[in-house]
Amino acid sequence: MLDLHTHIWPHDPGCPRLSFELLERYCERASELGISEVAITEHSHRFTRIQHEVFPKWIRRRVGSVAEATDHVLEAEGGADLDGYVEVLVDATERGLPLLVGLEVDYLPGTEDAMHRVLDEYPFDVLLGSVHWLDDWLFDAYSTPAFAQRWEERDVEEVYAAYVDAVIALIETGLVDVLAHLDVIKVAGHRPEDLERHETRLFDAVVRADVAVEFSSAGLRKEAKETYPSIRLLRRLVDAGTPITTASDAHGVAQLGQDFDQLRHALDELGVVELATFTRRARRSVPR
Repeated sequence: MLDLHTHIWPHDPGCPRLSFELLERYCERASELGISEVAITEHSHRFTRIQHEVFPKWIRRRVGSVAEATDHVLEAEGGADLDGYVEVLVDATERGLPLLVGLEVDYLPGTEDAMHRVLDEYPFDVLLGSVHWLDDWLFDAYSTPAFAQRWEERDVEEVYAAYVDAVIALIETGLVDVLAHLDVIKVAGHRPEDLERHETRLFDAVVRADVAVEFSSAGLRKEAKETYPSIRLLRRLVDAGTPITTASDAHGVAQLGQDFDQLRHALDELGVVELATFTRRARRSVPR
């Protein structure tokens, strides 16, 4: 198995210095769990360079309680040095750790060209693509009152449609190699009556694109209580030949490979024997 979606920082203020010793602990834990390769894929919004060079292009509302809550997240979780992050990861791989140098890249309307310019300067192995924001709304931070209130105000069908639109726009940017937590819009437990329609739109967009999809256990520890994507959607993607990776979306060593027994069982049921991994953004298949 692989774990191609992990983080070194929890969603707390500050970005402590990344060290070889911490990365070594990730790899030791992965080995204990039978995970052969780990990608470190920190959130792009945590890096000062991206906040300074990319975020000014972000087309979103900038007034009101939801916008203020987003500004607070960006300020509290920012401050990391992108150059230093990449340098430590590259050094760790050169010293023999089975790591991929990665980043989780948010889709933020208007930032596509600026994000391309920044990311193209670095030797990333894999870039994950995510949709966490719909306009100024960080919809998966549902424990934050302003963000939770938005869930109460908006129609769930409309929210799902807007989310799928954003995923399609992300795919069309060509920025990323893997789509992370493809149906994460269910994170807070809300589901529309016509879920199949939204899943079909996601499916159609993915199969038209040269992009992998992660099978993630993260939703099992959220209100969704389900993998990302759902087994129903995963089955359709596998049948269509979409490359699949596996992921925990760990935000600390303790969450690495969490609930992978359930991923293994589902992949066995679907007959998936290979997973997609990456070297300098070139995709290849490895035995599961």
